[in-house]
Amino acid sequence: MKLLIIFGFVALTACALHPLSPQDQGDQTVITVNELAEGTNGDNFYGTNPVDGCWETLDCSLTEIEAMSMPSRLEFVKYMSTWRLDVLQSSDQFHIFEATIAFFMRKDIGTPGSWLSLVHAACVEALQRGAAMSLGISNNPAGNPASEKWADFFNQRKHGRLTDRSAHDLSWAIAEQTAVDYGIRRADSSPYVDKPSARILRWMQFSRIYRTVMQYRRTILWLIKMGFSTTPSVPIAAEAFLDWVTDVTDATSTNFLAEMAWSLSSLGLSQDGVDPVADSEVMLKIITEFWGAFQLRRQDEGTAEECISLRK
Repeated sequence: MKLLIIFGFVALTACALHPLSPQDQGDQTVITVNELAEGTNGDNFYGTNPVDGCWETLDCSLTEIEAMSMPSRLEFVKYMSTWRLDVLQSSDQFHIFEATIAFFMRKDIGTPGSWLSLVHAACVEALQRGAAMSLGISNNPAGNPASEKWADFFNQRKHGRLTDRSAHDLSWAIAEQTAVDYGIRRADSSPYVDKPSARILRWMQFSRIYRTVMQYRRTILWLIKMGFSTTPSVPIAAEAFLDWVTDVTDATSTNFLAEMAWSLSSLGLSQDGVDPVADSEVMLKIITEFWGAFQLRRQDEGTAEECISLRK
């Protein structure tokens, strides 16, 4: 129960934050997003994949990736995981990318030409170029600072490092946050991109919290152990929960987190004068369902382990 109270407090605090507009950190490079020729059918353009040719060379430009529909980006990420990342010991490291794209598709957000689309395209570009650099295909980061972060992540993976969970999560989260920050700067500096909605910005805040948790996993676990020193079962359960929530190889937890963050992002706490009691009830319901899904996952794993032991 104490853990649910902690999670509820964290969610309440996050939702109470005003959706601050991302700050431009000096990158004034302008990107032209999906300017169609006169008379071109926009629906047909977005329904095609104009960048198949750059998949194999892992050299798709930011503009090319931004022009891709979300289904095409999903296929691109799957292509990289299946055919390129295996030798880097990273074929399972981006199921979270796949789950996030699937979430965008369900909510019909991040369509080409939007602010969220450009931010997300920068993340896919960084992953692609980092892989290309690690594979020795290219040494061109294309101005995306996260490319080198991902290259370092891949280099460590292929040499058998990053086996410690905390070190792995720290490296993964730093690379992804660097890509997000770069994408935000590019999107903010583009005169062709409309400003994102408050709900999108709140959702992005939650995604930042997720990566912060990954970066400070060791510290968070230490604080929980200190806070529940007389109840050792709580830190054990908390660590298992944290491992599941931040597991980049498991799309299940990402789906729950994305949906939960999207629901919380619509509440508008401390901003629109809505009923805080009703909002709190919604949050606690979501958190309880999320915790229940985690418990169910643990039960399934326990059953599977029991079956294996019986066979032996």
